[in-house]
Amino acid sequence: MDKIFSHLKEFSYQRTIFNLLHWDMETFMPSGAIDDRAQRLSYIRALMHQHMTGNEYKKLLRDFEKNLSPTKANKKLLAELIWDYKIQKVIPEAHVRELSSLQAKAGHVWSLAKKNNDLKSFLPYLQKLIDLKRKEARLYKAKTPYDALLRVYDRDYTVDEVSSLFSELKEGLLDLSQKVQKQNKFVKVKELKGPFSIDAQKSLNDKIGEIFGLPNQYSRLDISSHPFSTTISPWDQRITTRYDEGHLDSIGSTMHEVGHALYELNLPKKFEGSPLSEAASLSLHESQSRFWENIIGRSRDFMDFFHPLMKEHFPKQFKNYSVEELFLYMNHSVPGPIRVESSELYYNFHIIIRFEIEQMIFNGGLNAKDIPDVWTKKYQDYLGITPKNHAQGMLQDSHWAGGDFGYFPTYTLGNLISGSLYFSMKKEIKSFNKDLKNGQFKEVLNYLTKNIHSKGRLIGSQDVVGKLNVNDYLRYLSEKFGV
Repeated sequence: MDKIFSHLKEFSYQRTIFNLLHWDMETFMPSGAIDDRAQRLSYIRALMHQHMTGNEYKKLLRDFEKNLSPTKANKKLLAELIWDYKIQKVIPEAHVRELSSLQAKAGHVWSLAKKNNDLKSFLPYLQKLIDLKRKEARLYKAKTPYDALLRVYDRDYTVDEVSSLFSELKEGLLDLSQKVQKQNKFVKVKELKGPFSIDAQKSLNDKIGEIFGLPNQYSRLDISSHPFSTTISPWDQRITTRYDEGHLDSIGSTMHEVGHALYELNLPKKFEGSPLSEAASLSLHESQSRFWENIIGRSRDFMDFFHPLMKEHFPKQFKNYSVEELFLYMNHSVPGPIRVESSELYYNFHIIIRFEIEQMIFNGGLNAKDIPDVWTKKYQDYLGITPKNHAQGMLQDSHWAGGDFGYFPTYTLGNLISGSLYFSMKKEIKSFNKDLKNGQFKEVLNYLTKNIHSKGRLIGSQDVVGKLNVNDYLRYLSEKFGV
């Protein structure tokens, strides 16, 4: 046990180096260093791969299995270690090096392409990433290539199961959205006019982590092209957001990333480097970020606490803007082209579109150059809108530039989990609504830490909320929008 945990802790140190280099690349690195940084990231990633697939570790795993005391936790740990080993072992080191280098370069090109609405410059990189991930998917044993990629992020669900859940959810959301449109109060919302000072937004966002329970001494908030969260070490959580004087979307993004950081910070630290100190799945991870961003951060109760803070930071704009008007503004529900700016009512359509396109890429042979037309058609079909340019279209997200095919479905799976979590939490925390009104989140965070964060990978989403369903999430939305 000591030997294997020592080996795993060394891996966590290597991962710290990789994550820190990557975080710096996305935030402060001078742009001219990108090719050199790509080489260094590739080198470290290869070391990590060697460490977790080499003969020394293989022998440690064998010895651990042979001398294992047969407790439930030990059996689960062994199963997770073997899963991780098999997933990594089938990937050649040369592939790891090539993909890591390409991800870094593609991410840099994507950032510039989005800024300049220059899809042409990004397409060759995207096609290379697709080709490499197709090759990778064939190395796994799975029903379809896309199943192979999806299970890297959440192995509890197959593509068929996700498709079935999404199909049912789509019907429910269409019905809800029609009722909300007819009701009209979340559609025609009183305008909140900018400009909103970037300094004021930064000041407010710095407070959000403190309010939700993320200590400043263990985290920091910076700026990047696309908001993200990363763990440098168990005591070092880095989150980013992005700012625009024309709107306040940075607030929702910050709440979202704080949710991720809280999960990471409260994982069991004594098992550092092992699966026991890691999040159960990306879907469960996204359930936490979406819970804090939407179920907490956009709730009517929280607006009672949040409105004075908004007024303090933006006194001119909030001089004649009421608490109820802020609630409606935070939940303004009209279809739009940007996923991260979408209301809850339409957000999952953005995910379903990406899920269907990724299926077409890996199970149907769709190539990079053909994605823009498919993207436009699906946005017209699902949301009745046409993105005005590629920056508002397929260039809006960083995920594909990072080769993260299979990630997108976890956002909606996370939403479904968060809906069920909401109702189970309200049963246990009798002061839930009162706590939100007062900005008191100790009980909420304790509940999440006890039932999810502290468990690491000893649990799955079904251990938290039972068999996943769409009804709880739809019921939550219906309650929120009053339809």
